[in-house]
Amino acid sequence: MLTLALLILIGPLVGFVLQSLFGKKLPRQGDWLTVIGIGVSLVCSIWILFSMWLGDATPFKASWDWFQMGAGDALSIGIYIDGLTAVMLFVVALVAFLVHVFSIGYMHGDPKYWQFFAWLQMFSFSMLVLVLANNLLHLFMGWELVGLCSYKLIGFWSEKPDPANAARKAFITTRIGDLGMMVAAFAIYAACGSFDFDKIFAAVESGNFDSFWLGMAGMGLFIAAVGKSAQMPLHVWLPDAMEGPTPVSALIHAATMVAAGVYLVGRMMPMLTPDVLTVIATVGATTGLMAGLIALAQDDIKKVLAYSTVSQLGYMFLGLGTGAWHAGLFHLTTHAFFKALMFLGSGSVIHACHHEQDMRKMGGLWKKLPVTGTTFFIGVLAIAGLPFLSGFYSKDAILAGAYGRFPHLFWIGLAAAVLTAFYMMRLFVMTFMGKPRDQHIYDHAHEGGISMTLPLIVLGFLAVVSGWPFLGWNTKLLDPSSMGQVLAMPTILSYEQEHASNIVAVVMPLAIAAGLIGLFLGWLVFGKGADRVPALKKPFRWMEVAFQNKFWFDELFRELILKPGYAAARFCTLIDSVGVDGAVNGVGKGGVKSGRGSAWTDNFIVDGLVRLTGAICQVGGSIVSTLQSGRVRMYLSLSVGVVAITLVLRWLL
Repeated sequence: MLTLALLILIGPLVGFVLQSLFGKKLPRQGDWLTVIGIGVSLVCSIWILFSMWLGDATPFKASWDWFQMGAGDALSIGIYIDGLTAVMLFVVALVAFLVHVFSIGYMHGDPKYWQFFAWLQMFSFSMLVLVLANNLLHLFMGWELVGLCSYKLIGFWSEKPDPANAARKAFITTRIGDLGMMVAAFAIYAACGSFDFDKIFAAVESGNFDSFWLGMAGMGLFIAAVGKSAQMPLHVWLPDAMEGPTPVSALIHAATMVAAGVYLVGRMMPMLTPDVLTVIATVGATTGLMAGLIALAQDDIKKVLAYSTVSQLGYMFLGLGTGAWHAGLFHLTTHAFFKALMFLGSGSVIHACHHEQDMRKMGGLWKKLPVTGTTFFIGVLAIAGLPFLSGFYSKDAILAGAYGRFPHLFWIGLAAAVLTAFYMMRLFVMTFMGKPRDQHIYDHAHEGGISMTLPLIVLGFLAVVSGWPFLGWNTKLLDPSSMGQVLAMPTILSYEQEHASNIVAVVMPLAIAAGLIGLFLGWLVFGKGADRVPALKKPFRWMEVAFQNKFWFDELFRELILKPGYAAARFCTLIDSVGVDGAVNGVGKGGVKSGRGSAWTDNFIVDGLVRLTGAICQVGGSIVSTLQSGRVRMYLSLSVGVVAITLVLRWLL
């Protein structure tokens, strides 16, 4: 198991190093090398998954001391593989592998083709580090690497202003959430003197974890997840991240960055108190509904999918917050498959339409893109939660958890389910059905090569079968009992056992009805009644304005945070330039003037007196030197003269 885990990390890491150093000079700029690198991770991940699914699911642990810090435990790095790890490794490696393959066709001809694949490798490596970590400090290293890689890939086309701005926005917004992670780490270490998961959970279970530190740590972890997984109000970075290449969007939205926050909450579930879980469930349900409403009014195909991701992440947090640990992480898995499918499908559409993303210029593309259209439709039905597709099982499990714990949040989740089906059918109808709205785009649209269609087929298959109950992978590998006896809330499995009749009688019919109603209304409005859409929208125009402007979150942040921040920065600049620098400059100027005065005194007084003395001596010497002629007659004459003058003066006086 250790060898497999190390190979999972070594594959993309070596690929990143070699691609960074030699990729530009390799055949096909090294794309094949990176596919091999992530392929190694995928093969090893599949091996681990099947080993734990069909064999012994006992967790595997290994660690190595890193350095000693004070009197506490030595800080370590290590590997922890349980059922949750096995599932996440498979999801991350599979989606990353398919994104690599898809990118061969999508990114062909890009001037920075080799750099793109290098950063894909590093992105994949970072997420795998995070998933395999056996302690919070090790996880945090992967967490920050994921943020760095997302910055590089979202801003991959940094020569354009929008991708560069989007990358900065994503990096800064997620860093706000990361402050919560740091607070949580400090609180955990202060309480139990270790970052190791087992020791943290043992401290919680034994009651040795102070309630104050426990609550602070739990909220800190959730704040970190809010930033990474784009929950309200820190969701604003994720839609803008669509400025990056579409394969990056698929990787971020399906299996890596946004999945990291859900994984963190799921991994640390035993230490989350009931109060913290209530906050998680409330934020999740609210985010799910809010993002669904915004998605209704978006015309950019990737923006619709982006807000869909925000909404589905809210669903996952709703499940985790209600104590439905199994359901939230089950939905994380199924969502990864059908959302990666739809993002790569949107990439196929954009590639076919010469990088046009506005759905109002599309239409009728199913005929031109049969593989893309068919697989995309499977994704739409899966996310709508239709029976026998993967989303049906995981979504119903979340709604069942909400129904048992927070009935009011159940109805919010159900409303979000109707919205999801509605806006996804709107997207599908506007893109693939009806008549072409731009004949030029339609005429030149064509299906991509095998590198683009094969990933869609694989993901379409998984979007159908990955949730089937008789496979049993989710009930074994995502067994809540693997988290120990310290879960603070009832799990979905115990709820199902106690209230199975209520789920069958209430939750399941309502969930199925929500999906069918949303799909039917979407087809009715945008398919059958497309010419009447403006008239139908007119009574709701005031709502549409709010949806189109994303409830003015960006404007609100600009007024409440950015502008005051800029004003504070300008004030600090003024204090620095006038106060601090002014004082320093004043002292310097005083020193210059004092130096000039000293120079004048030295030059004109001290040196002047010296020069005057020299001049007097020089004049005196000149006078005396005239008396030194060397003639004896002159000396006798002067002597006689002096004697004569002396006698005369004596006689007179």
